[in-house]
Amino acid sequence: MYNRLICVSANDTIAELSPENGELSAMLGEFAEVCAADGRDAVTVSRTGGRSRFTAGSYCGFVCLADGTLIEILPRTDDGTADARKALCTELCRRCGASFGPSGFDPEVNFMEFLIALFAGETMKIIKSGVLSTYTSREENMNTVHGTILFSENIRRNLVHRERIYVRHDVFTPDRAENRIIKAAAAMLLKLTASSHSSHLLMEALSYLDEVKVPHDVTAEFAKCMNTRNTKKYSVVLNICRMLFDRSEGTSFSGKFVQCAQLYKMDNEQKVRT
Repeated sequence: MYNRLICVSANDTIAELSPENGELSAMLGEFAEVCAADGRDAVTVSRTGGRSRFTAGSYCGFVCLADGTLIEILPRTDDGTADARKALCTELCRRCGASFGPSGFDPEVNFMEFLIALFAGETMKIIKSGVLSTYTSREENMNTVHGTILFSENIRRNLVHRERIYVRHDVFTPDRAENRIIKAAAAMLLKLTASSHSSHLLMEALSYLDEVKVPHDVTAEFAKCMNTRNTKKYSVVLNICRMLFDRSEGTSFSGKFVQCAQLYKMDNEQKVRT
């Protein structure tokens, strides 16, 4: 959970490199090096008048650091913070395929919290309509015959315990790629949000997905996702997850001190379209 918010516009100063900002300077310095290595100017180090400072680049979004500092970078507009946030939230909805409802937009809520609230709300829609399940093969010792007896394995395992039978059988389970990805994202975002409402929804989602395993490699799970009529209701949530986890999407940023970062290349003179 973040405990400090630094809100700036694109190309503005985030913080000065100084002893007073020692810990923040170290984290931003490492992140700036990662951005430079990637060829993406999300955060840069500049020097003017004998003083060094960290400056936001042309990317807009948020960076949540390990010490609980949340840096929100907004697009430049002529109409202030509220319209800049609206432009950024509209861009997120455009990218993930969600509908942007101005009535549900709160200009006082930072962009990260908007993203988390959108994810949590769309996830609960899926859960309320019923998460998809699939048949998967499972091998285990059972007290009754259920499925196919694996005779050689049964002899090896149950030579003494004759009351048990080793079998292979199919089970209908929600433990499928789409749900594993959602569970990983919900667990990550729960650690970031300071909103009690979003926390409640994310914990509720995790309880519904209790039977679903947390994947070791989230990115690899996307290749296992089905694109069918039944999975259409997952599209918005999975698009958000791709932006969070899949480096090929170009919106996620990493670093030694970065808990989560989501930044978009935007026109920094962009105005809100009405």
